[in-house]
Amino acid sequence: MDQVTSLVEALVGHRLASVTRLAWHQPGEPVELVKSNVGPVHLVFDGGRGLLVDGRSDWTLRCTETAPGDEAWLATYDYDWDGARWLPRDASAEAPFGAVIGKSLTDWAPVLNEVNELVGIELEFEGERVNLRLWEGELTT
Repeated sequence: MDQVTSLVEALVGHRLASVTRLAWHQPGEPVELVKSNVGPVHLVFDGGRGLLVDGRSDWTLRCTETAPGDEAWLATYDYDWDGARWLPRDASAEAPFGAVIGKSLTDWAPVLNEVNELVGIELEFEGERVNLRLWEGELTT
């Protein structure tokens, strides 16, 4: 939890520049049917510093810092499972991110489960809130 606190606290005061979202895509499934509100999220702030938010196999939240221009985090999701794979997309204009692009991160709060494990974060951008929470092991908005 201390690591997440320091990562997110360092981003307070910075503007959200872009958002990449990953979605699991089955072979032959139309891309339009992919759930847009489920999957790992990469938030990039002014200056290029990023925060990758995803779920762990134990259904707790993982937050990882990324450096400006670093796309090595995508390698974790670059695999094929019987033809299914993760597809990244620009989610900057999608809800709930479209309402906060260009706004500064002003506050945040951890979301803990009943045994004090991190399962989400609430981010506040100039009065607008974005909730990133795990539901059944999947990151949702």
